[in-house]
Amino acid sequence: MNGETIIIWDSLADPPHNAGEVYLWNGYEESASVHSVLKYVEAHSERLRGKYLAWIHELGEHEIDGTRLIDALLLEDGFSYWWMTLLVEKSLWKSASIAEAIRVLATEEILEQQAPSAVLLVSANRKLHEVLRDLCRTLGISYRWAKGVGRHNGRLSLRGVFIRLPMPLQAPISAVRYVWARWPLRRARSPGWFGGERSVFFCSYFFNIDFEQGKSGRFRSRYWGSLHAILKRTKLHANWLQLYVPHTAVPTADAALEDIRRFNKSGSGEEFHVFPEAYLTWSILGSVLKRWLHLNSTYRRLRTISRAFRPESSRVSLWPLLQKDWDASMRGSAAVMNLLWIELFDQALCDAPRQDKGFYLCENQAWERAFIHAWRKHGHGELTAVPHATIRFWDLRYFVDTRTVQACGPAELPQPDRVALNGPAAVSAYLNAGFPKESIRECEALRYAHASNPHGRARRGSNAGDPLRLLVLTDYLSTGTHRMLELLEAANDRIHLAVTYTVKPHPNFMIDPADFQRLQLNVVTEPLENTLPNFEVAYCANMTSAALDAYLAGLEVIVMLDDTQLNLSPLRGQAGVSFVSTPRELAEALDRAHEHPEARAPNTDFFFLDPELPRWSRLLS
Repeated sequence: MNGETIIIWDSLADPPHNAGEVYLWNGYEESASVHSVLKYVEAHSERLRGKYLAWIHELGEHEIDGTRLIDALLLEDGFSYWWMTLLVEKSLWKSASIAEAIRVLATEEILEQQAPSAVLLVSANRKLHEVLRDLCRTLGISYRWAKGVGRHNGRLSLRGVFIRLPMPLQAPISAVRYVWARWPLRRARSPGWFGGERSVFFCSYFFNIDFEQGKSGRFRSRYWGSLHAILKRTKLHANWLQLYVPHTAVPTADAALEDIRRFNKSGSGEEFHVFPEAYLTWSILGSVLKRWLHLNSTYRRLRTISRAFRPESSRVSLWPLLQKDWDASMRGSAAVMNLLWIELFDQALCDAPRQDKGFYLCENQAWERAFIHAWRKHGHGELTAVPHATIRFWDLRYFVDTRTVQACGPAELPQPDRVALNGPAAVSAYLNAGFPKESIRECEALRYAHASNPHGRARRGSNAGDPLRLLVLTDYLSTGTHRMLELLEAANDRIHLAVTYTVKPHPNFMIDPADFQRLQLNVVTEPLENTLPNFEVAYCANMTSAALDAYLAGLEVIVMLDDTQLNLSPLRGQAGVSFVSTPRELAEALDRAHEHPEARAPNTDFFFLDPELPRWSRLLS
């Protein structure tokens, strides 16, 4: 299409008919002259993901005044703060601009292939405008920007005011809020650590806990499932370093402290629980302030870093999109929280007697780098990372460039000794990412142990004339949850069958059925494994791992593709799963589910499942 104009459409309004070649920035719909950038990303996902990961590696190796960025961010004890930045963490949940950056890399390829004479961007996104303007200038393509209709709701919240503050103001506000909310956890500290060869260490989230059993003092985490029984049977003493996350069951630090005390009293002689914040002191806060001021000084010395935000062999600069992540990591809220983690883990693991074995829930978040470094620094033994769910293709936290994995040295990426992977899919993903085979240990999927039970896995088939029973599994983000329910409301007018709608909301975001009266929503909060057998179809948010539970249980699964996001579903690429982005597609998927009411055979290829947990027994022995 040499010589024609390409329109890149990033607007809530529909593109005009017969506008020429249009590339939708958001959404997955396509027609003869309308193309989806997100579909292009999916079609070339391996290459684009690899290109982004390679750039992150090269950014760390970039030299300023003869010093690598990794080395420029060295702290006093040899740990490089680089590994805790948002850029390295690569969380699409924390850094929305990553998805934008991937699409920009795809757009560069599209423009090089199509060689248009001009590009028109219709968007309210000024940063996207800056990136594409400079790219077109470099490519010698005429460029024009027309402001489109954005997604802003016009209401200014406290959160909205906060994120508009300069980063050096956000940091102290975040620190004060964090310390104020968690100061009571200092009272959790007591000399209860277990040591010796019969002790085992766990770092886990104080979340997803069976609080019904907790009322009687029994600690049972759904993340670790039947592992509790092995610990009891083998008479191992468990040290639990718990990361407190406020949620509906434990909304305050005082409530968490009460639970911890009950668990410690009941598990005396078998387990000990403590929070990192138990080690919070004025001295630690002083160290955090000192290091934060030092980071600010380093930030100013590295002011030319923007030149390195251009991937190798690429002509696009990602700086306008990702500058905020760099700033937040060096001067903002992310910086002060990272520095708190460094200090708290250092104190906790210094205080704990030597541990021969340690396990931690692995999501490759920034705090894990600080934890691994402190574990090594204080001479503890073998450390095993435990990814507790699936390894999704676009969850970039789990993937790094192979050169980063293979680099050796005290300032390089802190890595565990072993990674305990819960199924063939996870093993394949890790090996394909370049992680060494010898570091991998197979283990049973503790969170999905219920999938090994054939009873209750197969869904009940509908009788003729019965309404289709649909379970809505939502996101923890309010925006994604509202979007999927609005799509369901729009599809409801196209559905020619009786459907009952039940929603199981994420614990972090409860649903008010009155907001979606047309659906006549029922709400359930029981554990998912008890809920799934009552339904034929699960309609799932793009990001939720609950979609996998439904798939394993034999339900028909429909996943809403978020039209602003990459495909983050754990079921991406699985046969028999419907991915929808429009009311028509959703209605058609429900019609197909109604036409085939027989239970689909559950999939057993995802996980290692054995109720006796022989692999875990070997890991702990």
